[in-house]
Amino acid sequence: MNKTIVKYALSIAITFSLFFPALSLADAGKAIFVYGKAFTVSPDGDRKALVKGSSVDSGDTVITSSNGRVQLQMADGGLLALRPGTEFVIEQFRMPASASNTATAFAEETEPRSFFALVKGGFRSITGAIGKENKANYRVKTPVATIGIRGTDYDAVYCAADCMAYSKVVGKDLKDGLYIAVNDGGVSMTTDAGALDLDAGEAGYVKDAGAVPSRSADAAAMMAASSETSGDEEASADDEAVAGTPDTGLDASDAAGNPANLLDGEAEAAPALGAVAFSAYPGKSDAGVSGAATANAVRDAAGNVVGFNDGTDSVSLDGGNVVNVGRDDDRAGATGLNWGRWSDGNVAVTSGDSATSAPVDGSVHYVAGADGSASPMVPTTGTAQFELIGNTDPTDNRGNTGTLGSADLSADFTSQTVDADVNLSFAETNEVWNASAQDVDINSADATFAGEFDDVTVTGDNGTATGSGDLGGFFSGNDSGEITGAGMTYTLNEGSTEVNGSAAFQTAPDGN
Repeated sequence: MNKTIVKYALSIAITFSLFFPALSLADAGKAIFVYGKAFTVSPDGDRKALVKGSSVDSGDTVITSSNGRVQLQMADGGLLALRPGTEFVIEQFRMPASASNTATAFAEETEPRSFFALVKGGFRSITGAIGKENKANYRVKTPVATIGIRGTDYDAVYCAADCMAYSKVVGKDLKDGLYIAVNDGGVSMTTDAGALDLDAGEAGYVKDAGAVPSRSADAAAMMAASSETSGDEEASADDEAVAGTPDTGLDASDAAGNPANLLDGEAEAAPALGAVAFSAYPGKSDAGVSGAATANAVRDAAGNVVGFNDGTDSVSLDGGNVVNVGRDDDRAGATGLNWGRWSDGNVAVTSGDSATSAPVDGSVHYVAGADGSASPMVPTTGTAQFELIGNTDPTDNRGNTGTLGSADLSADFTSQTVDADVNLSFAETNEVWNASAQDVDINSADATFAGEFDDVTVTGDNGTATGSGDLGGFFSGNDSGEITGAGMTYTLNEGSTEVNGSAAFQTAPDGN
């Protein structure tokens, strides 16, 4: 980390706040999207978890973990998207003074500044008002070169002894150094030995401060590679995909008010829509579900869910694998449902201002709606029977993997309830688990259901014991009231033993 960073006071003219009311007058910017683990470190060494809505200020260093991604909206409307494994310093940020308040807008210097430093990793930048007004007032220092702008939107990655994952995707060894690709406008790369101007569609590379920057096809390939990897040895989650990349740095949201997606081309595996049902995870002891409008499922390049928002927490797989994967999307009448379970590694959980990481502990199971699918309309009359079409193998927190013998689901849309049953067994422990639930309420607003099992029994070598459990699920279908299927997860408990699993269903031929 840069030890010589100086913290500057920031005061924003009251009139300027009319343009950016979401930002405090004392803030250089704020986080509008955070996925995985991210932190800020102040000049005095104070380290805090960075979550959506957190403020950043001059002198702060923003750090993303190997699975972390952050989008920042600066007070001048500039947008920054930090990649995994990045250390990025807000060296100086001072807003331009209002013309009517030039004498009082700042206690110290009045010259606007938007100065940053990339210590490692990568980012995408869309210029804000400071750089648009005077391009000399924007710069990014890196260990090998200084980046200047000519009004722009660009990507930059500084690769230093961590190029292996990028090299694998490109198919050739990539050298250490600074890689830049310009999406719009222009960028200058300046070192001790020379400078290079790049225009939109061009890419450049420089290996160290003593080299002259040059145009490079490898730099363009590097950016393509960075859309498929986190920059470390293991695949990590891509960003939440949201519509509406701004035409200018002054528009940070789409028509629906969602944060701008700063990483176009990197979000093919992360649609914002699609419900997710999930089993218990570290810190949460029961199964749950997020509707399609709020789930914000994050997927890896293969389409497997590696992160989700449960309505309160942001949950992500950190360093593990997705196994036991299944999809129903390659046949006539397919539901589009997909399922899997997280195995090994850790589960990273961001809740409020805190971020924790804990072992997966027996697997986290999920079943999700089709990529980009919205909540269907739930009928108000009739019934539906569902047939099991796929599932994950149930697991317990003792490290055992079992077999799902059966799973049943039915819906009474007149009473807006569902009934569910699961039967499963573990050969290692010679246990058979049975659970049944009746009259679990349907939330028609987002086509989900969640509740407790009424009866849970565990039969083993020592007889039969009574347990407890809960389930979460959702319906798939369309906005005409046609329900095509359903996804469900469950968490069962007896004593200190916890069992988790998921199941996917299609609507039975006799329908509803």
